[in-house]
Amino acid sequence: MVEFAVISIPLFLVLFGIFEYGRYVFILQMMENAAREGARFAVVNTFSPTVAADTQTRVRRFLSGVDVNAFGSQATINVFAADIAGNNLGSAQNAAFGTYICVQVVGDFRPITPNLFFSGSSFRMDIRALMNSEAN
Repeated sequence: MVEFAVISIPLFLVLFGIFEYGRYVFILQMMENAAREGARFAVVNTFSPTVAADTQTRVRRFLSGVDVNAFGSQATINVFAADIAGNNLGSAQNAAFGTYICVQVVGDFRPITPNLFFSGSSFRMDIRALMNSEAN
């Protein structure tokens, strides 16, 4: 019984660490998929005056599968024309053919066990997807 008491603390630390890392990777993948789907939508709808709002709605729909408690606040979604480095060049609606359009999803990941390894209470997650505009 004493042996279990000694080994249980490191065992549970490793177990919860694996669980938390898996949850982090899952949410990261969901954000990447949502940003990519938003970029696909934005590059073919540059003619629409509401391309940014429509793209944000589409990205939020893809993020609806993410646990609400995972983010300290709602994820921020930005849609803009960009250069190859992802720097903002203006509205996505004004993007010419071949110009990059960037969809950026930013959120703060809140772990269930925030002080497990003496880390902060949240981690900033910034995902960007760049695609060439197919200006119509």
